[in-house]
Amino acid sequence: MRYIRPLSDLRRHALGKIAALSVKSDHTESDFTKLSSICPARARAPEQHGSSLATAPMGISELEVLLALSSAAALVQDVVRAKELLAQLCPYLLEAHAQSIKPSPCLRSIEPSPWEALTYSLSTAILAVGLRHPSLRDEAYKTLDGYLRNCLNTCNRAPLINTDNTDEDFVQLVGADRVLSIATLSTSLLGFLQAVLEYCHFYTVPQRIRLLTMLREAINETFMIAMEGTFSSLRSSVDGPKSLHPWRSYTRRYAAAGRPLGAMLLQRGLMRVVLSCSSLQIINEAQLQKSDVLDELMSHQSFIDQERHHDSVFLTELITDMANHEMTLLEDGADYLQLGSVWQQRVAFATKAFTLKAYLACVIADEEVADPDTLLSWLEDIVTDPVQMTDNALAAAVLKSMAVISRSFPAFATNFSRLLPRFIVQGSVRGETVDVAARSLAYILQILSQDAVITGLYSLGNVLSSSDTNKAVGINGPPNGTLSASRTVGRYEEQAAASSISLDLSGDEDTTAVYGNIVRAIVGVANNCHDDKITALALSILLQKLGRVSMGVDVHIIREAARLVANGGSVELKSLLKFYVRIGHDGAVQKSDSLLTAVKRARMYLASALRESPLYPVYLTHLLECVISKGDVHESENTHQADVELAAREIAELLEPLATLVDARDGFVAKEDDEEEIARLHREAWFNMVVHSIMPTSKIGQQYATSLRVLAMRSKSLIAEDRADQFESETELNMVLRRGMSPPHTAEQKSRLISILPRCESDIKGLSYPRVIFLLAAYTVETLRAAGGDCTHILTYFLDPSLNGSSMERCMAVIADEVFGIFLSTTLHSHQGDGTAPNIARQLAKMLTGCCHRIPRVQQIASSCADRIISSMPSSLCQKSSLFALLELLSIMWMSCLDSEIDEYDWKSHYVSERGGVEVELSDNFEMRKSTLNTLYKRARVWVMGIINIAPLDVKGLLQVRQTS
Repeated sequence: MRYIRPLSDLRRHALGKIAALSVKSDHTESDFTKLSSICPARARAPEQHGSSLATAPMGISELEVLLALSSAAALVQDVVRAKELLAQLCPYLLEAHAQSIKPSPCLRSIEPSPWEALTYSLSTAILAVGLRHPSLRDEAYKTLDGYLRNCLNTCNRAPLINTDNTDEDFVQLVGADRVLSIATLSTSLLGFLQAVLEYCHFYTVPQRIRLLTMLREAINETFMIAMEGTFSSLRSSVDGPKSLHPWRSYTRRYAAAGRPLGAMLLQRGLMRVVLSCSSLQIINEAQLQKSDVLDELMSHQSFIDQERHHDSVFLTELITDMANHEMTLLEDGADYLQLGSVWQQRVAFATKAFTLKAYLACVIADEEVADPDTLLSWLEDIVTDPVQMTDNALAAAVLKSMAVISRSFPAFATNFSRLLPRFIVQGSVRGETVDVAARSLAYILQILSQDAVITGLYSLGNVLSSSDTNKAVGINGPPNGTLSASRTVGRYEEQAAASSISLDLSGDEDTTAVYGNIVRAIVGVANNCHDDKITALALSILLQKLGRVSMGVDVHIIREAARLVANGGSVELKSLLKFYVRIGHDGAVQKSDSLLTAVKRARMYLASALRESPLYPVYLTHLLECVISKGDVHESENTHQADVELAAREIAELLEPLATLVDARDGFVAKEDDEEEIARLHREAWFNMVVHSIMPTSKIGQQYATSLRVLAMRSKSLIAEDRADQFESETELNMVLRRGMSPPHTAEQKSRLISILPRCESDIKGLSYPRVIFLLAAYTVETLRAAGGDCTHILTYFLDPSLNGSSMERCMAVIADEVFGIFLSTTLHSHQGDGTAPNIARQLAKMLTGCCHRIPRVQQIASSCADRIISSMPSSLCQKSSLFALLELLSIMWMSCLDSEIDEYDWKSHYVSERGGVEVELSDNFEMRKSTLNTLYKRARVWVMGIINIAPLDVKGLLQVRQTS
């Protein structure tokens, strides 16, 4: 728990660092001595009865130093220093509940109140020292026990309050000093309870018994009534003694944090400690720190085998008695349980949740002491109360307790297996509680048998078949589960229900909400079973119910089915994806926004859920194939424009899920064949998008500009890198490029390309339709990629043999020029700060590598780009990645030419330099290698001399680093 705002006070933050360093220092005259001098506890320690630390007001400096020393206590390793620190802190804790503090504006930065923060810090420090140093454990325990004795004495002096008194009468009745004493004691106890909760394993079993006994005696009904009166008067009073004015701010601060000061907040803290003590009897401390006790009990099949010695049995009896008493108070409504605000009710519900958990742990530890039937009656009473089950924390505790107790007492499982489905169907809960109920139901059904799981799924699914929601019918056995062959969107037929659960709903909104809970529960049960067969069955049940109730329920089924298959196998995923294709097409044809939105959300969920799943390539392949398949019609001049627009809308619905999927998993590693196939699908998807006018310049392209940019950044070039060794061109072989080919469409696409590349108008007019589509796609992908900070992929296009000396080559050269211009404009006006220069240097290094490529046209384009980058941003060559790459390339080219002199018949074309991070494929023509070396050397000399004139020290430093490495 954090009580101090981080970095809100520079002095306090500095004190914390000094304290952490001082406790580690071995020097006798260290900062620890200086800090301790600010807190002269030992000098002020009472040596005679009547003197007290608490009576001397503590200043803000002393308080801050105490908090700093306490925060550093866990770092103390030397036992001598630990003993000194313990002697320094113990006197303060003994009277922290009554400590007077001087008023100061700096107290406002100590949250939630100085007394809770002080007690918590001192208690955690003493507990940490006692745990780390066994020789000091007894002294630490005596201090903690002494603090509790002092609190007990103060609590026993609490005044007897007449509940008929008003808030104004309370201060006058008990006096301002007594009100202040009760307030400081209450908040101090809150801090102590939180510290004990975190270090409950510090106490042995006998010590836990004494701890709980003293806490029980201290937090008695008389004190809690006085506490309620105190804080009620502080909240409502307008005028009053000046000493009480700061407490109005503290009460508001606690209330704003969801912890309204009162007896119930203290009871919640007490029951959390009780729960921790009971949990340690069945779960070890390491497991308990990881997660909630109920989650641990549900995830582990065995508990700690505790010996039934006297102390353990007595502790179980004590906790059982405290839980029984607490539950009686909560149910009967004592004076201090007259709750007002919503936050007070939440605190009461949380108290009840901790009480249930503590009693459950006692039942598991010793069923002879804690009666399981008592717990069963509590659970049944709460789960049937809609008001209590609206609280998520209490509902989760009840539902998980049902699952845990069912494993220990299988006789209860049958009853709970009937009760939980009724709660899901008839309750008014939402979201998280439904998920917990589904998990608990799956847990209980698996305890019974797999047949019980199947019956439970059918029982929930058959509720969705009823159109008459007020009718209850019963059937003992599950239906045959045959999938209905007919499904019509928008048509909802009446069908006899096959469920023993009845509904009583008042309107369509209630119907949709309850049915949504049922669908979510079916998915939750199936997912928690972790069985592909159960997943397939649940998916079949849900898909059968489409069109049976309402459009709203269909939307729930569509969305929740995605959660189901995300944890299933590839067969279920492929089946659902095909179903989404049909539903998405129906929604696009009917222009149903609800269906389209549901399908898109389901696809988006899958895109996020499958990022680290083995099903990732399955989903990626499906989405790309869907994009490619849209608009796959025969070439015809009579193709209706409406069909083209429909295909474009369907493709647009796939863009966001596809972008989310490819962006979520950077650098997907697949088998070589799969990687080539996915790259091909990427290319054809872009071709089909351009055919349907999905480009940044179109209306639909502007709507999905972000998704298009992500796809471009994650796509490879639209030309395979091995095309240079083949005679056929990509534009001649790919059939997607011919899609929609007709004279009107050809003229339209040429007009669009001319508007983009006006300098190539004469060349474009003579191009075929597939080549026009290819150039449009290349322009779209590479300009989007350049806007994202990557311009190197444009070089790959010049590997295509169809570009040699053709009109396409001239058009592609102009596209390359446009790409470089966009890249430079984007990077020059980038607001990414220091992240821009390294990125540009990496891009430049790749371009410099292209300057040594075996194809002359690639060298020409790469050299031109490198010139433009260095001219516009000379600092790009002042980076290690780019400068080292240039120097290594010169070395590689020189070595390749030397090879022709010393080893003419055993040449190699592939060179790699790990130091420069470059890899080049050179020509087998040695004359060309020499020409490339001379050209690169001349350019490199100009480039390096230019940056030396601009930044000589930077270049000198980089060259020295390279020389020494």
